[in-house]
Amino acid sequence: MNCNYCGFKLEQNFNFCPNCGAKLVNKKKNSPQVKDTHSEVEKSLPKNTIYTIVIGGILLTFLILYVSGVFSGPQVTKFNNTAADNNQTDEQSVDLSNIQKINELEAKVKSNPNDHSSLLELAHLRMDSGMFEQAIQNYKEYLKHHPKEADVIVDMAVCYFNLKNYDTAISYFKEAIKIKPDHQIAHLNMGVVLLNKGEIENSREWFKKAVEIDPNSDAGKKAQQLLTSH
Repeated sequence: MNCNYCGFKLEQNFNFCPNCGAKLVNKKKNSPQVKDTHSEVEKSLPKNTIYTIVIGGILLTFLILYVSGVFSGPQVTKFNNTAADNNQTDEQSVDLSNIQKINELEAKVKSNPNDHSSLLELAHLRMDSGMFEQAIQNYKEYLKHHPKEADVIVDMAVCYFNLKNYDTAISYFKEAIKIKPDHQIAHLNMGVVLLNKGEIENSREWFKKAVEIDPNSDAGKKAQQLLTSH
């Protein structure tokens, strides 16, 4: 054989070329190749073992998500929704069309402060976009002129709930109920907030009241579901 580097003819096996000093590699034909360990494990493991590993991985993922708070407790409901929705956060990305609409409404309200309809629409849109603090300011401004609108008070309370200001949310839900004693969504939300605070027995009383108001409505069915599960 010859040296791969200088071409010097080698009459016996050397580790280094005696002519140029290069390290020689002794290549053997049909040498074994490195195998994919993942595929080899799959071939060697019984199917039942593979299924066990897969299921175990799924359960571990679920546990991690649960501990991290991905699966959270029940959420409060806006007055004009039919079931308890997942709450949004200020970190949630806002739809670009909503941003444009918000800017338009803001300009409209600024040019005409007496346009209370646009002010309320702005508050609702900011709430739906996760801008809870700004929505609260709009709701408060609206309620200065319309203090007895229980539905608006409920929506503002929902904003406080999403900001985790539970005590303030409770005070506004109670205010809405004082104005409208049969406000089912307010009763349902009272139970949800208390449940999130860990006051389970107290929350059940509010769920029961929500069911009594109308057991066949979406809010009544949601309240009954929470009663059953807690």
